[in-house]
Amino acid sequence: MKKFIFVILFLLALGVVLVATCPDRTAHREAIKGIISEVVNSEMNKNPLGSTEIISIGTVFTMDLVDAYLKSNLMIKDHTLFNIGYVTYKDDFKVVSFGILNHVFTIDEETARQLIKEKMAIPFK
Repeated sequence: MKKFIFVILFLLALGVVLVATCPDRTAHREAIKGIISEVVNSEMNKNPLGSTEIISIGTVFTMDLVDAYLKSNLMIKDHTLFNIGYVTYKDDFKVVSFGILNHVFTIDEETARQLIKEKMAIPFK
């Protein structure tokens, strides 16, 4: 009987911790922007367009586009203990993040590169 009560209390405490540490929409957006920023920076370094100033302006412009896109198309499906972030484009859903314990796990760089190509029509080679 003591084991049963201990298990119930443990599961209850775990549930409270999961609910209290579920990340919000802003955390998802910042995590996704971080991975997309890495992709954009690596692509800009691979394919130099000119001077450093032009690359910097292009990167800032691209990140502003990404931020605007995520503000309007990032949806968070809250499951109380965790949440899932996805983007929609022409009735197509793509899971881009998973949040639990105040941490957001995102897609990898290659998937982000594909999303940028398909969804935002930014021509990466």
